[in-house]
Amino acid sequence: MDVGKEQDWLLGESSWWPNSKGRLLSTRIGDLNPPKSWIYTNPELGGEGWMRQRLKPVGPQILYTSAWSLFFLIASIVPLIFPNKVPIDDQLLAIILFSTSWSLTLIPYLWFSNANNEKFTIFPLDFITFCLGLIFFILHIIVNTKLGWVGFFFFLLSWIRTIRNISNSLKVNSSRWLLPISSSDLTHDIFNQGWNISTNKFRNGIIATKSGDFGPYSAELTGVSYRNFRFIAFSMVFHNRIIHDPFNINFVSNHHIDDFLSSPPLKISGEYWPNIFIGEIEEE
Repeated sequence: MDVGKEQDWLLGESSWWPNSKGRLLSTRIGDLNPPKSWIYTNPELGGEGWMRQRLKPVGPQILYTSAWSLFFLIASIVPLIFPNKVPIDDQLLAIILFSTSWSLTLIPYLWFSNANNEKFTIFPLDFITFCLGLIFFILHIIVNTKLGWVGFFFFLLSWIRTIRNISNSLKVNSSRWLLPISSSDLTHDIFNQGWNISTNKFRNGIIATKSGDFGPYSAELTGVSYRNFRFIAFSMVFHNRIIHDPFNINFVSNHHIDDFLSSPPLKISGEYWPNIFIGEIEEE
């Protein structure tokens, strides 16, 4: 059958994965199924149950800005190598280059992060080394310019560790699990134990959260609307920034998470999936 916008919304656009050669795939390498205690389905079977929704990969959207950020960070040492020989004030040029570097490192990542959690977090910034770099940068202005090299070392170390944090957050596919519901389904009784429930009425956005001994993860239940259809989306969120598919071979779990994922977050099986999402889809 011809797939349209509904399948793109559920499975992701084929352009997000160039190796797919324009094909829309229901399963991809690394995908796992939820435990048998879950009622789940796929775009070919339909019926009742949870279904995976693929989200746009964050990595390709920040690749070029991350690469350019290193260039501007290295360029910030030009005033140290050639003191008083640049067209503008040495410190001003260093601040401009430094600010450009960190803006290219952090802003695109924060902008394209796909979690809904509104909790403040400094991730992915390696905060301690960044602060040390900032301290020595200030000291190189008011004490001795040679301290600028120490500041640059800490900034470079902070950049390396920050990029490592970003890389680690992008190792797992971004997918969440959707369950079609009606507004009347949403009551406190349908939640399994341990959820911090924000509202017992459907809304687009956070409905409930759960955290505990999940390491860098927290769990979210969010309301999602598409046309006239309503869904509850279940997500595992890495450092409150990036949604990870918990049923993927690259997902790093622990026994607390395993226990949590052994049963679905809701006690209901939801409504039947609308026919517009169902059709014959290829597998990878």
